[in-house]
Amino acid sequence: MPYCPTCKEAFQDVKQCPDCGTKLVDELPFQTVPAANATWVEITSTGTDDEARLLQGFLQAEGIPAAVENVKFSMEPINFGKMGEIRVYVSADDEAKALELLRERQREYENLDDDDPTLVTDDGIAEVDENAKAEPE
Repeated sequence: MPYCPTCKEAFQDVKQCPDCGTKLVDELPFQTVPAANATWVEITSTGTDDEARLLQGFLQAEGIPAAVENVKFSMEPINFGKMGEIRVYVSADDEAKALELLRERQREYENLDDDDPTLVTDDGIAEVDENAKAEPE
């Protein structure tokens, strides 16, 4: 179904938005949110809050401020699956760098040797010492 990228509305049987005249697209681009000092751009979305928070932490560790918007809908105590999404935003100035970092992170993940236990931190792959003892509290 075609969408107007300006109005964010879906239309059938037309090539231009009847409201604003913009040419319709097959899918909406990432969301942008204007703010007082910057425009925030959606760079990815996930199905879980945990994954979004991990991505937010990864970006922040790389010096890129990131925000999470949870628009997921679930009826407690029953979850009917994905009924929304959790979006990760960065400022428009950081968009290109953040997208490249996420692509590099994905490439590193895909190149992991799945046979060995691997711990990946924000600093990259960490060595696991099987003989280490827990520190006393």
